[in-house]
Amino acid sequence: MVGRDENEEAWMQPVQVKSRQDRLLGAIQLSTMEGVEIGPLASPIVTRDAGRILYADHATTEMLRRKYEGHGWDTATIVDVDLVLSSQTLSGALGDRRVDFVLASHVIEHVPDPVGWLGELRQALRPGGIISLAIPDKRFCFDAKRPESTPGELVDAFLSRRTAPTVKQVFDFWAYYCQVDTQAMWNCAIDAESLPCSGTLQNALQKSQEAVASTSYTDVHCWVFTPRSFLEAAATLAELGMFPFQLADFSSTPPGDLEFFVSLRCVEGDESEQEQALRVQSLRAAALEAASAPGPSRPPPPEPPAP
Repeated sequence: MVGRDENEEAWMQPVQVKSRQDRLLGAIQLSTMEGVEIGPLASPIVTRDAGRILYADHATTEMLRRKYEGHGWDTATIVDVDLVLSSQTLSGALGDRRVDFVLASHVIEHVPDPVGWLGELRQALRPGGIISLAIPDKRFCFDAKRPESTPGELVDAFLSRRTAPTVKQVFDFWAYYCQVDTQAMWNCAIDAESLPCSGTLQNALQKSQEAVASTSYTDVHCWVFTPRSFLEAAATLAELGMFPFQLADFSSTPPGDLEFFVSLRCVEGDESEQEQALRVQSLRAAALEAASAPGPSRPPPPEPPAP
C-alpha cells in the first residue's frame, strides 16, 4: 500500500470545532494570568477552580438574586460578586491591584459609551492586558431589524460622556424588537425584512417616556453590530486615536450561532504613525475577512413563470 505523507494525514483529520470558552479565551492563558469576568451571573466563563478570577457586576450578589427571582431559574446559582461597579469603574473597584485580562460576554452592547468603557477597562489591566468580548450578531438575534451602529454614533457617545441610553436607542430597541429563529435565519428560511415586530410603536414611545422620567438605568441594547461592522468601527476609531488596542484574537459568528468573539490587546506607550497605520490596516483586513466568513445568503429570486 502506498503510504500517505504528513500533509495528507493532517488534511484527513476531522476539523476541531472550538468551544465557546475556547473562542473567548483564545488569547488568554488561565494557567499564568489573573482576570476579571464582568456580569457572569450563574454561568461564568471561568470558574474559580479553573483560574484566578474575580467576578464583577453592577450590583451585589443579593441584589442580583432578588432582581432575577421569578425568571425561571435558580438564583442561588448566581456567583458571589467580588467587585460592585454601580458607582465606580473597574480600576476604582480594584484599587491598586491590576489584572491580566477582562472577560465580558454580551455586555458592550448595553454600555452607553463603549469607547469610554473600553478605556476604563484598559486602566484596570497590566501592560499588554487583554479584553475579550462576546458580542451578539444583530443578523441572528432580536436586533435583526435594527440598522447597524456607526462610528459617528460611537464618537458622539464618547465626546458626550454618555452615561445612559439615548431616547432614540430606547425607542429603537422596543420598536424593532422581533422574535428570531436563529437557525432559520442561517438557513435563509426567513428574512429580517419580513419579520414582524414583537412590540408596538405606542409601547416604544411609552418606554422612551419612562426612560426620560426615570432616575435609574434603562437597560436596552444601545449598540447593534455584525462582526464586520464592529471591526470596521474599531478601525475608524483607531485611525482617530480613540482605540488603543490591537486585535489579539477574533472568531466570526459560527454557523447556527448568534454571537461573535473579539479579543483586544492593550497598546502601551507612544506608537509611531507607521505602527498606528499597521494596526488600522490589520483591523480593516479582519473586517474584510469577517465579511467573507460563512453566513446566510439570500435565496435566489424565483424563476419567472413559463410563457
